[in-house]
Amino acid sequence: MPAMQFVNSRLVVCGDGNFMSKLKDLISAHNVQDKIELRGAVQPDDLWKIAQKAWIGVALAEKEGLNQWLALPNKFFDYVHAGLPQLTMDFPEYRAINEKFEVAVLIDSLEPPKIAAALNKLMDDVVLHQRLRQNCLHAREVLNWQQEEKNWSHSTNLFLSIEPSSTYCLS
Repeated sequence: MPAMQFVNSRLVVCGDGNFMSKLKDLISAHNVQDKIELRGAVQPDDLWKIAQKAWIGVALAEKEGLNQWLALPNKFFDYVHAGLPQLTMDFPEYRAINEKFEVAVLIDSLEPPKIAAALNKLMDDVVLHQRLRQNCLHAREVLNWQQEEKNWSHSTNLFLSIEPSSTYCLS
């Protein structure tokens, strides 16, 4: 939220949880109430409609442990499927997909000036935004359940076709 002091745009936050009171405190402390709209819990269909109207998706997380470092939340794919360029973390899984499809601007720090600079660049650089958007539209043709189902089905068939060994080692 502190980064929004340096961003000339509105941020719509969807969701609710334990962090909400701290989030409201941060918004007040940094005097960005006019730039941030808290929508609370939103139904998936409504969330899709909101994403369709957005210019950028934001998915930032602290590196609090291996789980965060290696995570790849659904939100990342929701933004890709919405054709929405995003600002996210330079964590291994995000980086791997971004190297293949370039759908996001990756940052390695949650320092407010760095977040603001990345957001402003993504909003102001129309060529970059359009390239990422087009890449999202291409990536969603590959990164979807219909494609993954084929991979899953093939892997399952390979797994099931392995004949059990007559020798087992238990320790």
